[in-house]
Amino acid sequence: MSTMSLFGERSLTLVAATFRDPDSASRAASTLRDRRPLRPAQVQLVSPHDPDLSRKLEPEQAGIWHTLLRSHLKLGIAGLIAGLLVGGGLAAAGMPAFLSSPGMALVAIGMFGMFGGMLLAGLLSARPDHDVVINSVRDSTDVGYWAVVAHPADQEQAKLAEETLERAGGDVVRSI
Repeated sequence: MSTMSLFGERSLTLVAATFRDPDSASRAASTLRDRRPLRPAQVQLVSPHDPDLSRKLEPEQAGIWHTLLRSHLKLGIAGLIAGLLVGGGLAAAGMPAFLSSPGMALVAIGMFGMFGGMLLAGLLSARPDHDVVINSVRDSTDVGYWAVVAHPADQEQAKLAEETLERAGGDVVRSI
């Protein structure tokens, strides 16, 4: 199973840089928008106290919902199967506790596996790696800084965005 199939978002990585003045941020955003293979829509300029901050940081709200659904369904099923395989292994090993009530033990172990898979899906859906970038941009724009946020579609674009923003003199932060 490909990890990409778990996600409904086109951009899994966030790259952002903060700047002290609007001219530096605007130049950096323009430079980044002109770079290929990035598309202009993948680059957002964030002003201090920007009312559209949430949308600029996480523009794929529908994709996030697809991630929630896909990851929970697929990892829940994978966990269930793993639990059933573990249960089958315990039965094959002749574990007395398992053999006294094999049906109930198999259901219980399968459910534990399913819940474990769904907990992992919740962690993936929460995207804790994005929190570092989001908090950095939010904190910086709250005190009057400007930010440029890129939503690269792959690691090549992420590296390009990171290098471009560093060359522009921004304080760069990136998610995984």
